Parts: sequence; C-alpha cells; structure tokens
Amino acid sequence: MKSIKKDILRTITIIPAVILFIIFIAVDTILDDWVKDKFDEVLTTKSNYLKTLITVEQEGVEFDFAGEFMPEFLPHNDAQYFQLWVDEKPFERSASLEEFPEEQLAKEPIYINTSKIINVTLPDGRSGRSIMSYFHPQVPSRLRASIAPFQHTAFFTVTMSTEHFSQALIAVDIIFWLLFFILIVGIRYLVIYQVDKGLKPLLLLNEEIAYLKVDKSTSSLKKVTDEHIEIAPIRAELIRFIEFSQQTLKEEQRLSADIAHELKTPISEIISLSELSIQYPNDLRISESYSQDMLSIGQRMKHIVNNLMMLNQADGYLLKQQNEDIVLRTAINEILETVQGMHDNILSRVQISGALIDKTINLDILSFNLIISNLLNNALFYSPAQSIVHLQINKVSKGSPQITLVNELTNPISDEQLTKIFKPLYRIDSARTDNTHYGLGLTIVEKLCAINNYTINVELLEESKIKFTLLLNKE
Repeated sequence: MKSIKKDILRTITIIPAVILFIIFIAVDTILDDWVKDKFDEVLTTKSNYLKTLITVEQEGVEFDFAGEFMPEFLPHNDAQYFQLWVDEKPFERSASLEEFPEEQLAKEPIYINTSKIINVTLPDGRSGRSIMSYFHPQVPSRLRASIAPFQHTAFFTVTMSTEHFSQALIAVDIIFWLLFFILIVGIRYLVIYQVDKGLKPLLLLNEEIAYLKVDKSTSSLKKVTDEHIEIAPIRAELIRFIEFSQQTLKEEQRLSADIAHELKTPISEIISLSELSIQYPNDLRISESYSQDMLSIGQRMKHIVNNLMMLNQADGYLLKQQNEDIVLRTAINEILETVQGMHDNILSRVQISGALIDKTINLDILSFNLIISNLLNNALFYSPAQSIVHLQINKVSKGSPQITLVNELTNPISDEQLTKIFKPLYRIDSARTDNTHYGLGLTIVEKLCAINNYTINVELLEESKIKFTLLLNKE
C-alpha cells in the first residue's frame, strides 16, 4: 500500500541529500586543491629564498646559509630538509639530514632554469613534497666584470612534510561529512514533523468518520471554522454526503414502511376472507363474493407491485429509450384516449392550448407518455369532477418547449405537503382510503424527467390551485 508520508519523506530527503552531497564534494575538492596550491606556494617561496643564498665568488660557489635563522632545517621531530649539488657533486646538506647520512633527497633530470614538485617520502618516513630546481648560481654584481657567468650549475632540493596539511584536510573532511549527515538527519526529522503536523487534521477527520453513525440523523462531522484550506473541501463534501446519505436512508426507511403498510391491508383482507370462507363454507353471502373479492385484492396488489417495478425501471439503466419524432398535440390526444376510461368527460375537461401545440419534436415516446399520463391522471383525480384542467405548450427563452398543467384541487394542500409531493408512496390522504392511487405516479415522473434531462417543478397558484411545469430541454 502506498504512503503519502513515505513518498514525501523519501522525495524531500533524497533531493536535498543529493544536492548537499554534490555541494560538499565540490567544496571539498576545491578546498583540497586550494590547500595543495598554498602548500606548493610556500614550498616554492622557501626554495627561491634559499637559492638566493647560493652565489659564485672568486674562490668558487658559496652557500651563505645560517641555521639559527631557519631552525626548521635543524634536527627535531618536524624537521624540513634541503640538499645542494654543485656541478653535479654533493655540496651542502641541511643539519636535519645529519641523522640520515645515507639518505639522499630527490634528484631527477630536469631542464636548466626549471623546477619540479613531486610527492616523496621524507628520510624520517613521513610523507611530503619536494621541489627540485636546476639553475646557474648568481654572480654578485661587484664580481661580474671579473667572473664569467654560467660557469657553474646547481641542483637544489627542498623537502617539507605534508602531514600537518593532510591532518587539517582530514579534520575538515570529517567536519564536512558530519555536517552533511547532521543536515540530512535534521531535514528528515523536520520533514517527518511537518508531514505529521500536516496530516494530523486528516487523521482527526478519519477518527471522526470512524465514530460516525450514519443511521443517526444527529450524527455528523463537526464544522471547523479554522480548517486547513486543503482539508476544508473534503470535510464539506463529506458533510454533504453524510447529510445526503442520512436523508436517503430516512427516505428508504419511510418507503419500506409505506410498502409494508400498502401490502399489509390486502394481505390482511385475504387472510380474513379465507378464514371466513373456511369457517362458514356454506354461507352464500361469503362464497358468492369470495372469488370477486380475492380478484379485486389481487389486482390491487398487482397494481402496487407494477408501480414499484416501474419506479425501479425508471432508475435509468433498466429503461430502454425509444426516441422518435412526434407532434405534441397528437401525442397528448393519444394519451387522453388511453386514460379516458379512468375519468369521466376527460376530453372536455382537458383543454390544450399554446404556441407550440403542433410542434414536432424528437424525444423518448415511452417516457413522454408515462410522464404526461401520470400528470393528467393526478390532475383529473385530485380536481373537482367538472373542473377544467389547463394544459399549455409554450416556448421559453432558450427555445425549449414548456408544458404547464394547471388544475383546481378538491382539497387544499399546504406548502409542507407540496414539498413531499414527489416522494415515493407519499399520499395526501393520510388515511389511505383510496385504493387506486398509491403515491408512486409523481415519483416515477420525477425519475423519468431526470433520465431525459427534463425539468419538472410544482407550485401553488392559490390555496386550491396547483401548477406543474415540465421543461423538455429540447431545441
């Protein structure tokens, strides 16, 4: 399983580590080269100074060196060394070489008036560097008239230990790498702290969710005013989803109770009639109407089940749409002819008008027929017997046809009842005395409108007059 914390930690640790490693390597290399150059510069300066002490006199070559002024060439633990050859013959050795009479300093073939620096092992076993110079000793200006120049050659080697510099470089390297690891560890722990701090609101949110009881309407997430900007949308969407789930659960519980209530009555009637028929098999009053009563109860149950199945099919994935071109007036008249057996004087009670009554439109004929037939059945059933139902087809601003259905109400309804009118199995008659309407028609209408991208609205024009508006959303 992937981990956000580990991914962030790995990324933020590795990238700075690589950058710091490159920087430290570069600094270490530059520092090593700089120290080496400075050492060679000191070695060259000392060699050049000593070479100025080598002169040509009347008696020959002289080396005017005083050890008391340069004690580093005297015998001691950190001694330096030099050796001079004149005309290829040993001429002078530093006092520090007296302890090593058999040792000779480095002497390699080089060109005249040149010098060369090499790594060597000192006579005392330490590591160091030697500068070798091959040159003509200088003739003092007072003797240049009497002594010809370039009569003699000198080979001069100066050797110094590099151990102090090496130890200093090692100390610097240790400090650098300790600093490197301290920084990496520090960055890692800082990142862990910041990530844990950043994830804490998410973990707290997760704990809230873990103790959440969706089946309790009072159970929800807390609304935090100072929420992190990244967590706030998640919390808001979760709260919205929880409220929606609680509302859906409440609706499902109500629907289950209503279905049980609707089926309980006919089942009780079947049981009662069956018990009476068994108890009084020879009673003609019971036996003559028994079959018809059972058929009537069965048809009522079938009607309820058929409507519930239609409600389920209206969820979309079970509904097979059949789009075709229809003329609105013709399609509505055909629907009226289909349902006229259920209501008296239906053709005279429903008045169709509007600018688009003869408009041809392409839509799903099955959904349209179910929507209009349910709306008309609802309007005719809940309106006074001889009242007029007004059905208008007009054009709205976007060009889509809009069907409005206005009818009077036999019994006035409240705004609260109006808000529940599309709920499954909701009936204004709380006693449920009617056996032909089960509160599923408008629910089916709403679902079919959602599938076909139609818009359905309802409003009270007066206390006893209701208006349904169906926008087909078709150009």
